[in-house]
Amino acid sequence: MKLHDIRELIKLVNQSSIEELEWEKGSTSIVIKKAAPVVVAAEMEPVAQVAEVETGYQEAAVTAEAAEQAPVVQEMIHTITSTSVGIFSTSVAAGQKVQSGDVVGRCTVDALQLSQDIVSPFDGEVVELLAEDGQLIDYGKALLTVKQG
Repeated sequence: MKLHDIRELIKLVNQSSIEELEWEKGSTSIVIKKAAPVVVAAEMEPVAQVAEVETGYQEAAVTAEAAEQAPVVQEMIHTITSTSVGIFSTSVAAGQKVQSGDVVGRCTVDALQLSQDIVSPFDGEVVELLAEDGQLIDYGKALLTVKQG
């Protein structure tokens, strides 16, 4: 029997409902068996899932009630970014109050003898310095955060 004939037998077994085929001719014997289908049993625990969902709804309701009762205090935290490229030097410290238009830092390019002041666009308190003195910064890099208030 040729390889082509064996392939045809395999195709026929796969396409039929036959589970096993045995073929003998002289001293040649061929046995083709289909693999047993893999059955994946999914166990569901609907009671536990329902309990989890109900607990989630209860927690959400409690959170919603607490949110309605709590006074809303909005703190706006803004990030001041670099308006140029160069070496950054800060003019403020964390916790310091700033007014709109105050210089909060400077960006300098020594080779071109250029410097540009970086000003705060709003009133508030410096929360965190995100860039260090002497750090090379790119345009748009976050330099510091200010809590408006």
